[in-house]
Amino acid sequence: MGRGESEEKSKMEQEPEEDPGFCDKFRGFPKCIGFIVGNEFCERFSFYGMKAILTIYLLEALLFDDSTSTAIYHAFTFGCYFTPILGAIMADSWLGKYWTIVSVSMVYCLGHLIMSLSDLVGPHPYPFLGPSPSGKIPGAMIGLVLIALGTGGIKPCVSAFGGDQFKDGQTKQVQMFFSIFYFAINAGSLISTLVTPLLRDDVQCYGADCFPLAFGVPAILMVVATILFVVGTPFYKRNPPQGNVVVLVSKAIGNAVKNRWNREEGEQREHWMDYCDTTKYEKKLVRDIKFMLHVLYMYIPLPVFWALFDQQGSRWTLQAYRMNYDLGPLGKMKPDQIQFVNPALILILIPIFEGVIYPILDKCKIPNRPLQRMCAGMTFAAGAFVVAGFIQIALQNTYPQPPAAGYSGLRIINMADCELTATFDPPFTGDNPPAFDAIAYKGEQKLYNVPKGNHTIDFTCNGKNPLNNYPVDMGDQEFNTVIITEKNGTLHAPPQFHTDWDKPDKADPKMRVIFMLDPDTIGNNVTVRIENKAVPTQVNHDFDVEMETATEYVVKEPGDFNVRLQYVNNTKADQDELVGTFSTEHGGGYTVVVYNDGTENMVESYIDAEPSSMSILYQIPQYFIITTGEVLFSVTGLDFSYSQAPKSMKSVLQAAWLLTVAFGNVIVLIVAEARLIEDQAIEFFMFAGLMGAVVIIFAIMAYFYTYNEIPKDDEEMEEMGKSNGDIENGKVRNGVDNPALSPDGPIYEDVLAGDTSYITQL
Repeated sequence: MGRGESEEKSKMEQEPEEDPGFCDKFRGFPKCIGFIVGNEFCERFSFYGMKAILTIYLLEALLFDDSTSTAIYHAFTFGCYFTPILGAIMADSWLGKYWTIVSVSMVYCLGHLIMSLSDLVGPHPYPFLGPSPSGKIPGAMIGLVLIALGTGGIKPCVSAFGGDQFKDGQTKQVQMFFSIFYFAINAGSLISTLVTPLLRDDVQCYGADCFPLAFGVPAILMVVATILFVVGTPFYKRNPPQGNVVVLVSKAIGNAVKNRWNREEGEQREHWMDYCDTTKYEKKLVRDIKFMLHVLYMYIPLPVFWALFDQQGSRWTLQAYRMNYDLGPLGKMKPDQIQFVNPALILILIPIFEGVIYPILDKCKIPNRPLQRMCAGMTFAAGAFVVAGFIQIALQNTYPQPPAAGYSGLRIINMADCELTATFDPPFTGDNPPAFDAIAYKGEQKLYNVPKGNHTIDFTCNGKNPLNNYPVDMGDQEFNTVIITEKNGTLHAPPQFHTDWDKPDKADPKMRVIFMLDPDTIGNNVTVRIENKAVPTQVNHDFDVEMETATEYVVKEPGDFNVRLQYVNNTKADQDELVGTFSTEHGGGYTVVVYNDGTENMVESYIDAEPSSMSILYQIPQYFIITTGEVLFSVTGLDFSYSQAPKSMKSVLQAAWLLTVAFGNVIVLIVAEARLIEDQAIEFFMFAGLMGAVVIIFAIMAYFYTYNEIPKDDEEMEEMGKSNGDIENGKVRNGVDNPALSPDGPIYEDVLAGDTSYITQL
């Protein structure tokens, strides 16, 4: 905040004035504010829209595994919260806020454009899977780097530039501007996390998710954001660069460290910053740095909270990815859409806490100081990960389990028009020998406790000529399928088919086709086509038929599929025959059998791995708990930082606050890349335990923390040695209340100095 605004605020505090009406707060609004707010809405839409689908993109399009996808996601997030320092230095020391926003926005747009176009790069050896990932990875990584530079570069500039447009004395207008600015951020975030996953999933490109469109729309919004900002140029008030306080503070600290290292033997000073050369740096600056360092000490444990919080877009999205998206009459939710719950709850919970919960705590005389609230927020974050861990255990319990060691699984499918019985020869022995029930026509039966090794089976079927001594080779913990048909009144079966009992690596269902047709009837040159029933031209896969063989598993979007036989160069030349349809669900594995029932060709599908059954709505409690923790921790933490910092150090503490977010993401990156924990539920509990340990440490630190007493008016202090009595009426013991985001709170005004961190998490 500029000196003029500071003096005006001081006068207003001494001489209360009547609060103007709602409409009066808009009088005297600069004409350019609409361009700045529109720019922020579009930029936040572009950023959070791209980030919402990023994990799914890394997993599905670039074919990274869970741990690598998580590591890349958090490396990107680290960049987004580290680069604001560079943007602030560029704006304050070199280009000024306006040209920093314009130039960095162009880099931002380029990054989005590369992300969108990179998904179109590469050969298409498997059209049903989309472009080859090998050609897309370099472009995607370059795009992410440029986007991180772009969003970080403008983060400390846009809101401060908006505040620069107001005149001295426009306190209420400034407050209204930041309320609108805050709403624009949340609106952009909320809408984009709902819309972008729809563009990804509901539109097909190459028969798969349409990432070029899903990244393209945020790219367009970022271009619109840049154009909006540039169009307002004639109306802007632009202040020249005046030097960056982060750089100045860094130099002063470096000077103090150097002088302390080179001090004379036996020389001792009260604080190590007292070694700073006061001929080069003002005493007031040294004093303010001491205040700042006192606050920074409390920042040491904070990255762990962000390590948990930012996993909403990585590990929690991957958890949602393997759940059931069906919401019944409400339709289906995309796994990356669930993230919208956080900004939606933020808008609900902040006024509840500010207007209801905190006042009740005050009336009940329950300790309610900022560090206590932050400690409570950390506790909620740990609780959210405990809940996430139990949800993960329940989810993993729905996964199919392999047969026990020493055993294997066997499925028999009856495609003979009679009731089939099967007898193992010799019979199984042991405490629980497996036994087959009679299997109806087109039915199946599965056994999971068949001893490994070689066996023979006798099949009989209502007077049909039996099939005796059918050999099966059961490997350890394998699963095999036997299909029984009939030829000329005799039971018949090709060799067993190995079957994948586990779920697909990705969330989309996997399927394979087994052809049980007679080549004497349909010929040898036949292609089987699987196509999306709703859009046949978009999702298809062609198999060159080899009778009584199984194809490899292929991955497709869930839905309804047609199966067509296409005859080439035989008696049924150029005939395209629809033989049937089948359906797949999210997370399932399927075997599709093409057979003849004696009169016509038909299709029957069988489940190899059960589709996802646990509803995505089970994640709502963990989102509610961690969002509650965010309100207690993030909003209160920013208020604590604001109230405990001298005016000259507010932007430095903002930079430090953003760095805690950045380094929190480094923690997740290290854990993901180390791959020391294979079980995701255990990893969630590990993070909860880490957060619990940090809560204890932070609580001890908070207990011994002495709140800074910041002079109300720094100009009143002409000497560092003034006693408390000299300035007793000029001091205020800050940090008791939490005025953050309230209409009359001081946090709005000081965003003029670049303090926008209270909204960067949304």
